[in-house]
Amino acid sequence: MKKTIVIILGSITFATLFYSHSLGLNTALYSLFLIIALVIMNTQSLLKPSIIASSIGMIASSIAIIMHGSGMAVLCYFLSVFLFIGMVASSQASIYVGWLNGLYNMFFGMFHDFIFNIKKIKEEKEPKYAVAQIVKITVIPLLLIVLFSSLYSMANPVFSNWLAHIDLSFIDGFWFFTAILGAFIMANIATPQALNPLTEDDIKTDNFLNPKTLNEDQQLKSKNELQLGTFSIAALNILLVVVLISELMFISNIKEFAASELSDAVHSGVYASMVSIILAVVIIAIFFRGSLNFIKENGTLKILTYVWIGLNALLIGSIFVKTSLYISQYGLSMKRIGVVVYLALCLIGLVTAYFKVQHRLNFVYLWRRNLAISFVIVCIFSLVNWSAIVTDYNLNNDFVDNKQLERLLPQNALILKEYGYYNDAQELNNKLGYSSARYWENHFIDRDWQDFNYIAYKIKESNEQKKND
Repeated sequence: MKKTIVIILGSITFATLFYSHSLGLNTALYSLFLIIALVIMNTQSLLKPSIIASSIGMIASSIAIIMHGSGMAVLCYFLSVFLFIGMVASSQASIYVGWLNGLYNMFFGMFHDFIFNIKKIKEEKEPKYAVAQIVKITVIPLLLIVLFSSLYSMANPVFSNWLAHIDLSFIDGFWFFTAILGAFIMANIATPQALNPLTEDDIKTDNFLNPKTLNEDQQLKSKNELQLGTFSIAALNILLVVVLISELMFISNIKEFAASELSDAVHSGVYASMVSIILAVVIIAIFFRGSLNFIKENGTLKILTYVWIGLNALLIGSIFVKTSLYISQYGLSMKRIGVVVYLALCLIGLVTAYFKVQHRLNFVYLWRRNLAISFVIVCIFSLVNWSAIVTDYNLNNDFVDNKQLERLLPQNALILKEYGYYNDAQELNNKLGYSSARYWENHFIDRDWQDFNYIAYKIKESNEQKKND
């Protein structure tokens, strides 16, 4: 009965918050409802750290949607919702298994027992109404009433006249469809189940490598691989030192290069360098995937690997300096901010690679840690209104690009107002050549409480104040 009540409340809540509304305040309210509902249905999961962390991510992403509503905030919100559901299903699972569990339960949760042919032992307690039975005793009688009412109206003109005076215009079929969708979602996720054996295997998989006793052939093979790794990493260290010297020379003489040369060097150089850093982590993972971690003679290889990790960190620093210089000369953009975030992720990858070598960890560790940390960083990144920051920086430093300003709408609308670009839709249209400015204004600003957005609210408040003046 408890589950039935939660499903009904989920249906009404979902339709009330999302029917004919954009994303806004409704995401935060629905997140709170999900947390309360799933805690009620899964009380044993209340204080698990992974569930608490995923619920915080879900609330934080919804706040970002309320404040600016960027595409990155929306993406992080949905990923956080799937992760939260997946963690309730199995709080010990890795982040990627959590996402898979969340997606699975969102669409197939209530069919779990049927899919995996699970037979439940009937509990000898008071009888409970199944959701299907609730639907039957409500929907079928209503359909029968409609059918026989139409037949009786054809047989009796007085009864037909009574029916004609019944006003059912307040009934919205699409609202009910949305409510049914909300009920379907809640029925699926009310008591989420883990995908097994995938989840069980993930939980059983440790982050540490297991030492093995090697026979003579295996020892010889490992020593040959050790020799190969030592010479390879040593050669790559020498090459990277040369590259870093050339990077230092380029940065110190950067003003002597023409604009086109600088642009090509930054774009192609940044991408090539980032790919090389990823390959560096992969190569380290390959060499230290097994027996080399337990050979006594691996000290030299480890030292060379630590040096290579440090040199790659310096390479990241040089890329950051080039990107900063490029921004100072040509302005800020979302792509250049993305490069900085990507550099941070590369640096984290190098740190986890160091821990892998130092503590004899396996590739699963690298996958788990880097994916989890990357998701956290992207979620933190989504909390900031970067469109407004880019617009403010560029307008303040005379890097005006109308096409870019248009692409960053509506998140940069308040900044455009501050700089006099946007007082009304027509003025925005005249300055940016934004042919759909009036359409954007009407559909973004005109919101109800469900899809409240801070930027839309401030613009609407400013427009109303202007009309009153």
